[in-house]
Amino acid sequence: MRSLTAPELLGAWEAGHPHAAPGRALALLCSAWPEHSPGELARLPVGVRDSLLLALREATFGSRLVGLVPCPACGEQVELAFGVEDVRVAPVSPPPEVLSVDQEGHAVRFRLPDSRDLAAVMARSGGHGQRSLLSRCVVEASREGTLMDAGALPDGVVRAVAEAMEAADPQARVELATTCPACGHGWAATFDIAEFFWREVEAWAQRTLREVDALARLYGWSEERILAMSPWKRQRYLELAGA
Repeated sequence: MRSLTAPELLGAWEAGHPHAAPGRALALLCSAWPEHSPGELARLPVGVRDSLLLALREATFGSRLVGLVPCPACGEQVELAFGVEDVRVAPVSPPPEVLSVDQEGHAVRFRLPDSRDLAAVMARSGGHGQRSLLSRCVVEASREGTLMDAGALPDGVVRAVAEAMEAADPQARVELATTCPACGHGWAATFDIAEFFWREVEAWAQRTLREVDALARLYGWSEERILAMSPWKRQRYLELAGA
């Protein structure tokens, strides 16, 4: 896996900035794999997408990840420091296009969620509602042989489908055992590589634009020339200029 260059990172940041989280994740993937169409990448199961994002993040920014998460008990900001290997989940096997669950007299055939589904659910409800997501992914649902609407499935069946999705695409849901040093509360903190990686890219882009602006004003260099320099070299010029 190669790292994204400075121009590619800025291009992905610019392309993804107007969009919600699923579109931003796709912008990063499109920059790394231009040989694939956006439609192809959007159809990847979420866990497969996140595996690629994790590998891309490691190649671009390294294997160490550090972030803050609020304690749900006291609100204290807790630092999480871990490695890529700590959140990389080995796939059980290539996920099939269609899976099935038989539960409580119901038979459900479904596919795994992808970026299109996440974007649609977020646009409609502002979140990742389990039932809304499931309704998009159900191919066919029936009760004792009679077809039915996916929205009418009982809660137990919905849970069974969600569990089957998670088992088939485990990278889609990653949790870290966390303990608050202030109050001692323990919980499983969800780690979302798409959100985490995007925040890093946004912070990097803002910092890089400031560097480009300073050097362009001082030396009259183009953005292309400045971005072609290594970060180390850019910093040396900024130090020499007292910026």
